[in-house]
Amino acid sequence: MSNSPAGTPLGSPIAFPLAVITVSERGAINVSCNGNDFPPPTPDAPWSRARFGDLLDAISEHRSHTVRVEVHEFDGSVFTDIVHAVRREQAIADVQSPSTMRRARHRPTDQLIEVTGSGFVPGEDVTVALSVSSAEGSADGSARAVIDMSQLVDHRSEILLIGRVSGVIVTESLPS
Repeated sequence: MSNSPAGTPLGSPIAFPLAVITVSERGAINVSCNGNDFPPPTPDAPWSRARFGDLLDAISEHRSHTVRVEVHEFDGSVFTDIVHAVRREQAIADVQSPSTMRRARHRPTDQLIEVTGSGFVPGEDVTVALSVSSAEGSADGSARAVIDMSQLVDHRSEILLIGRVSGVIVTESLPS
C-alpha cells in the first residue's frame, strides 16, 4: 500500500475531532468535544449564540486544528460543518500585517448592501446565506450539490434570509 506525503495510507479515512454543540430553546449552549465536556474558559461567561465565534476559536485552538462541528438546534435540526485550520504561513502573515485589518475597516461603504424581508417571528434567528447554485431533489428526497468555488464571487448570486422558526425564506439578487 502506498503512502501519501503526510504518511497516511491512501484511501484511509481522515478523522477530525468532533465537536457537538447543543442549543437549548433559550439559546444556552452545551458543548462536547470527542465525547468530553467542553466548558467555557470562565464559568461566569457561558457559551451562547453571541459567543459562537469565540466557541469555534476555542474548539479549533484558534484555527490551528481542523474540527468537525455538529450543531443540534432545539427544534431538532442539525447542521454540520468543518472548521478548517489556517495554514501556519497565513496565520503568521496575518499577525505581521495589521494593515489588513485597517483596510477592511476602511472599505468603501458602496460594498455594503441591505437585504430586508418580512414574515419572520419576532426575535427569531434569521440565517443570511449566499446562494451560488441550486440543486434538484431526487426521488428518495435527497439532494446533492457540487460547488464551483469561482461561483462565490459571481455577482449573479442571490442573498437568502431564512427564518429558523418561521421557515420564511426571502431572496434578493445581488446588484450587478
